[in-house]
Amino acid sequence: MTDGLKWLQCPVCKATIYWKIPENAFKEAKRFPTPVVIKHEDHYVVCYVDSHYQVADTEVASAFLEAETKE
Repeated sequence: MTDGLKWLQCPVCKATIYWKIPENAFKEAKRFPTPVVIKHEDHYVVCYVDSHYQVADTEVASAFLEAETKE
């Protein structure tokens, strides 16, 4: 049941942000609530979404890192 936009008040800047969960996004999820990372302006919000596609909790990401594979 992913129909429609999800929304929440950004805990960083207090703006209302809208986002949509792609179809089959949680097909491989092993447990719920499952984390979803949302980039908003210059910060990231982690939303924990339950099996009914509802937001169960949110938190602000402390850092955003890009990793590399060491060959």
